[in-house]
Amino acid sequence: MWASVIVSSTGDGMFITALPLLAAVLTRDPVLIAGITVAQRLPWLVLSMYTGAIADRMDRRRLMIGADLARFVVVGLLGAAIVADVVNIWMLYACAFLLGVGETLHVNAAQALVPLIVADDDLLQANARFGSGQIAAAQFVGPPLGVVAFNAATSLPFLADAASFAGSAALVSGLRDVHQVEPPTTRIRDDVKEGLRFMWQHLALRRITVILAAINFFYFGAISLLVLYNQQQLHGGDATYTALFVAAATGTVASRFFVSALARRFGDLRTMCIAIWCWAVSIGGLALTGMPVVAVAMYGALGVGTGLWWAVNTTVRQQITPPRLRGRMNAAYRTVSWGVVPVGAAFGGVVAKWWGLRAPFVIGGVAMVVIALAAPRYLRPVRDALP
Repeated sequence: MWASVIVSSTGDGMFITALPLLAAVLTRDPVLIAGITVAQRLPWLVLSMYTGAIADRMDRRRLMIGADLARFVVVGLLGAAIVADVVNIWMLYACAFLLGVGETLHVNAAQALVPLIVADDDLLQANARFGSGQIAAAQFVGPPLGVVAFNAATSLPFLADAASFAGSAALVSGLRDVHQVEPPTTRIRDDVKEGLRFMWQHLALRRITVILAAINFFYFGAISLLVLYNQQQLHGGDATYTALFVAAATGTVASRFFVSALARRFGDLRTMCIAIWCWAVSIGGLALTGMPVVAVAMYGALGVGTGLWWAVNTTVRQQITPPRLRGRMNAAYRTVSWGVVPVGAAFGGVVAKWWGLRAPFVIGGVAMVVIALAAPRYLRPVRDALP
C-alpha cells in the first residue's frame, strides 16, 4: 500500500507542476488559473460524504483500484488531447474535477484501511511515513520530473501520471481483504447522515475540522496563485518554481524523523499548534518577500508544518473513531475542511485581480497568525478525547 502511494504520488507531482504551467500557456487571467484549484477541490465539497459512505460499505481495496483506473483514463485522455493539439482551458477544468472525484474515493478508502493493517502502537509512525512518503514523491521527486518532462514534451508529464495510476492499481491489488465491515442494512443517505452527525457532535473532531477549514480557506486563497506569484513577484523561472516544491517536500520528510519525539514531549495538542505556527510563518513570510531564496525557506517551514499536522491529526482522528465509521468520519472531515478550498481559491483569484497578486498572501498571513494564537485554547478538547 505504501509503495502504491509512492508510485501514484510521483505521477501526481509531475501533474501538479505541469498543469499550472500548461494553464499559464493558455491564459494569464488569475481568476481562470485559480479556477483550476476550484475545480479540483469542488468534489470534496459536493461528493465526499457519499464516497466516504461507499468506503464504509465496500471492499476498500477495490474502491482504491477503481479510482486509480478511472484517473488513469482521465489523465491519459488529457495527454492525448495535448498530443492532438486540441487542448483548451476548459479541458483542464474537466480533468481537474474528475481527478478530484477519484481522489475523494481513493483517500477516504485508504485512510480507513490504514488502521486495519497497522498495529495501534505503530499508527503515528505509520501515518508519518505515509504522509512523508506521499509528500516526498509528490513534491520532491515528481515536480522536477514534471518540469523537465513538460519542457521536453507538453504531454509527457500527463501521460506519465496516467501510467502511475495504473501502477498504483496493480500494487493495491496485492493487498489482502481486511475490510472488517458488515454488509450494509441502511440506506446510503442514512450512512452519510450518521458520519456527519458523529463528526459534528464529537467536540474534538468538530474543532479540528473547523480550524483546518479556516486555515485552508486562506492558505489556498494564496497558494492557488503560486505559478503567477513565482513569475511576477519572485521573477523566477522553472528552477525557482521547482525549488519551492522541493523545499516543502524536504520539510515534510524531515518532520517524519522528529514528529514522534515532539508528540511524546509536548503532546498531540501542542504538536498540532506548532504545525499551525509553521504555516503562519510561511504564508506571512511569502507575503513580505520578493527574494526567491527567502520564499524557498518559507516553503521549507510550510512543509514541516504539513508533515507534523498530517501525522498527528490523522492519528488522532483514527484513534477516536470506531472502525465502522472511519470512512464516513474522514469524508465528513474533508467535506468541511477541504470543501472550503474552492471558495478560498476563488476568493484569492478575485482579491489578486482587484488589489494585486501580493494581497491574498498578506490577508492569509494575518489570518494564519490569528488562528495560531487562538489554537491552543480552541483545540483543548483534543487532549481530553484521546484514549
